[in-house]
Amino acid sequence: MIAMRYRIALPADYPMEIIERRIVERGHLTDGLPGLGLKAYLYSRAGEHGAVANAYAPFYLWRRSEGLRDFLSGPGFAALCASFGRPAVESAAAWFGEWRDQVAEARYATVETLPITAGTDMDALRREQRNWLAGQWDRDGALAVAAAFDPANWTLRRLVLSRLPPDPPGRGAV
Repeated sequence: MIAMRYRIALPADYPMEIIERRIVERGHLTDGLPGLGLKAYLYSRAGEHGAVANAYAPFYLWRRSEGLRDFLSGPGFAALCASFGRPAVESAAAWFGEWRDQVAEARYATVETLPITAGTDMDALRREQRNWLAGQWDRDGALAVAAAFDPANWTLRRLVLSRLPPDPPGRGAV
């Protein structure tokens, strides 16, 4: 699997209702894309739940690289670029991504980006992330959990989608 995310920083006075409407009106257009496992249309509103800025940051888990390729070269991503400019797209090799059938009920996301230091035993880190995943399922409200690593800048990216706000508030804001 491949984790993919892009983040679009928005001005402080940006009417975030535009993003909410965009998700409602266009989010279904990616339903059934070949190779797409999970999608989460994340956004943050400055001052809410600890967010310091307005942003739109969709997150995807692709089962196959061809799906990612076709999405980025297709009309949906072209429309996003026409509206906001072409964002930098972050991708990472997913160690795992698991979600429950009720994932559409998620209302909160925690996204963490952590450094992977030189000399880190990657196999041991993968096992640690599997243990981290198990701990997330023990939390009330968790609906999706993913962990991936980006070897271009040696970072670990973790995602939790939940019915409940993160504790502490603002932790891992998009």
